[in-house]
Amino acid sequence: MELQQLRYFVAVAETEHVARAAERLHISQSPLSRQIRQLEEDLGLQLFERIKQRVRLTPAGRAFLDEARDLLAQASRLEERARQVGKGETCSLSIGYCEGIVHNGRLPAALRRFRAQYPRVGLKLAAMRSAEQAEALERASIDIALAYNVPAQAAAFGTRLLSREPFVLALADDHPLAARPAVLPADLDGMPWIALPKALNPAARERFLAACAASGFQPDIQFEVAHVSTTLGLVSAGLGAAIMQASMRRMNPPGVVFKSIEWLPLAVEIHAMWRAKAQTVGARRFLEVLQELDGIREDAKAGSAAFSEA
Repeated sequence: MELQQLRYFVAVAETEHVARAAERLHISQSPLSRQIRQLEEDLGLQLFERIKQRVRLTPAGRAFLDEARDLLAQASRLEERARQVGKGETCSLSIGYCEGIVHNGRLPAALRRFRAQYPRVGLKLAAMRSAEQAEALERASIDIALAYNVPAQAAAFGTRLLSREPFVLALADDHPLAARPAVLPADLDGMPWIALPKALNPAARERFLAACAASGFQPDIQFEVAHVSTTLGLVSAGLGAAIMQASMRRMNPPGVVFKSIEWLPLAVEIHAMWRAKAQTVGARRFLEVLQELDGIREDAKAGSAAFSEA
């Protein structure tokens, strides 16, 4: 028994006339009659009584009609759902993310656009360290990772650089360096400092200290803080300086000023990662949204440059 046979059966049952049903189905009468006879043979039932030029459902045919309609409706729903899944309109998407992509506005902008385009997608978000995201991606507990670092096992992942920002120096607004037009490495030597806990990311601590040494100063790390909001609070209290991604300037936290330190050989990179051989529909659609936003940003930059040159 095939769905096409059920469609033919329902059309004949509703018109009570083979010729009219054939016209409605846009087929000739002979193949329609053959399909109905074949269906009856397959089921071992007489579905119709032939009365002159018309046909009428038998009791068995009337019972079968209800079931046939239900099955065709279910098939239609399944077909529509499959199309929606193929388009990424209805599925689930689990995203692991680092704090920095929220602060620079990329994740909020992407989520807003993604939700507008695919309102039926079930979204799950989880703040994770970069290493945790890589592990979650391998376990398939997330579909896409937005992380600071690309791990050694990245060969199994598709990767894309989303953003690269310089660091800026965060100081209390009454700090002696706050009013200076420029801050130099010698100004920071021995200054009290607030940094990420070494245990949280030893490699990041080593990179930070190496960059400071290469620039010509040594920070006195007195406080270790895992969260940016807490770091800003300690900076505003005058307990030390800290470095942060440049987009943190947009937050304009009270009691804190940001100074350019372009001479520091460090930058904040954020990468998108996904399973290269098992990319989900949701991940593919989200990456497309990120690419669309990149195109908009590039267009805006080009427009700004053209305007400044005019």
